[in-house]
Amino acid sequence: MEDITYNLCQYISSVSFEDINPNAIAVAKKSTLDTLGAMLAGSNAAGVNTVVDLAKQWRGTEEAHVIGWGDKLPAPLAALCNGTMARAMEIDDCLDFLPVHPSASIVPALLALAEMKGDMSGRDFLTSLAIGQDVIVRMGMTLRQNFLQSGHNNMFDIFGPTAALTTAMKFDPQEVQNALGISFSFAIGDGQSILDGALTVRLQQGLVAQGALLSVLLTSRGFTGAKDFLFGKHGYLVAFEPEPRINHLIKDLGKTFYGEMISYKPFSSCRGTHGAIELALRFRNEIPIDPKSIQRITVWVSPEIDKLLGTPREMKIKPETASVAQFSIQFTVAAALIRGDFFLKELEQESIQKNEILDLAQRIYIEPDPSMRTDFAVGKTMMQIEFEGSPTIKHEIDLPLGSPSRPMRYETCVEKFLKCAPYSIRPLENNRIKELAEMVSRLEDVPNVSTLISYLY
Repeated sequence: MEDITYNLCQYISSVSFEDINPNAIAVAKKSTLDTLGAMLAGSNAAGVNTVVDLAKQWRGTEEAHVIGWGDKLPAPLAALCNGTMARAMEIDDCLDFLPVHPSASIVPALLALAEMKGDMSGRDFLTSLAIGQDVIVRMGMTLRQNFLQSGHNNMFDIFGPTAALTTAMKFDPQEVQNALGISFSFAIGDGQSILDGALTVRLQQGLVAQGALLSVLLTSRGFTGAKDFLFGKHGYLVAFEPEPRINHLIKDLGKTFYGEMISYKPFSSCRGTHGAIELALRFRNEIPIDPKSIQRITVWVSPEIDKLLGTPREMKIKPETASVAQFSIQFTVAAALIRGDFFLKELEQESIQKNEILDLAQRIYIEPDPSMRTDFAVGKTMMQIEFEGSPTIKHEIDLPLGSPSRPMRYETCVEKFLKCAPYSIRPLENNRIKELAEMVSRLEDVPNVSTLISYLY
């Protein structure tokens, strides 16, 4: 087991930009732009001002910027704020086969470190991001059950951004191992916040980004962490995830980069709602639909998706906050059918309280069906709409748009980025935002990645 840990740390410390295949680099670019957009949109989200105001109150050495706001704070505080923003509007990248959000903590942590260092190149940034994405996916694949099945939320998230930061710092294997050991002390996982519609869903990615950065900074000053953080008597994979599938952690290290399996979200809601939203929009585009003529909409999903996004029914059909609405199949489907989209505008208070949407949501029923389970956590989705005096229509979908099998092109990610930017806490010039998107597309040629930050406040 010590060899496995060392091999992982050796890999993290030794991979270069040239070692990473072009598709993984292309994904890292899309994730960079996508996460920047998520942070801009999230800068004005509920609860974010509380986190930022606290951080500004504490102040300290000016090292890194808070995206959108423009304040310069100690790097760990900037990482906390920016990571919270990245997850706030539920539009950051994800995986379809695991309930994992790879980049929402990695990108904010790397940006904070980049401003601290002042000399991180675009190549180093992309290399670090690709490795962090690979590590976080490998950790998720190692588990026997994902958190939708077990209820254990993703404590392993901390290892992804920490791995990315150690790569950026050019740590040797022993330093990598020490930083990962320290980061184990920052491992968190609160799935109950999702079920309760709590704002801590947003905060957790900020805490992970901050914890990863602190782990690396402490390592650089000689502080020590658990050496056997994975397989020791009280290590993560022993104490919290027994019988791990260790092969997934080490197979083809340096050859296969699992960041290539990342999905991107066209809609501002939990990925498990996307199949139903896409079906609703397909119906809307195929035939004229008068919401008042709909008698019943039935959506079949896996039992795990129903538990997360379909129940408790009363909470889902009449969400009181945007955070609850994002995790409701009933509300997202109703809003998509009536508004023709489900993005940031559909999460404004006017939409959440709109009687037409709430009335339709009451006629939407979620049916848990084991046959909807697949090898992907999101599973299949099937929808049936029954009308007064018209034939019933029914469709199903295997995987929603944005998955590697149905990818969003970089140009589509740019369009999404442009939809996010107007929601920033401070207005941004449209031409500057377009310049930033173009710069990210050639990030490997950018000598100092901190240049990106000046476009974002």
